[in-house]
Amino acid sequence: MTRFNLSLPQHQARLVTLAVSYHLARPGSEIDADTLADYEHGLRELLPLLDDQLEADAASLEVTPLQAVLLSTALSSVISELKMYSVFDTMSGTSPRPRSVAHGFDDRLRTLFPEITGDPAHASQLAEDATMLRRELPAARARVIIEDERRAREAARSAKKWWQFWRRPAS
Repeated sequence: MTRFNLSLPQHQARLVTLAVSYHLARPGSEIDADTLADYEHGLRELLPLLDDQLEADAASLEVTPLQAVLLSTALSSVISELKMYSVFDTMSGTSPRPRSVAHGFDDRLRTLFPEITGDPAHASQLAEDATMLRRELPAARARVIIEDERRAREAARSAKKWWQFWRRPAS
């Protein structure tokens, strides 16, 4: 199986951790639309790996094509959240009301990037950094691999003789 090696400086590793945390906070984010079951290897398995490497100078991850695509999508979602963060912070004022609808996003953001507490406008810079990181991900190549695998499965399925349903494919 194809895998992509990602080597992330600490700042980028924190952005990826934020994106994965945000992704996992959304209900149904780890459900495969085709099978309606949890992904076998989604982003859930990356979070502990990232958490273990947060204090290091760099983090190293090996991701599947599916994980690369999910990570790209998660970063896109976090970029939107970060762009609006200072606006929501201004609207909330001194209220303890969360600045995001994703459960735990505010706490995770402040833990990973403590400077946000004193300067909510710093979220805009984080959004720019996340945008640059998203562009570096191998998401386009991962999508091609996923599509090629889907086509290969369909070709194998269509090659079976429907009238020989009692025969099992050779393993």
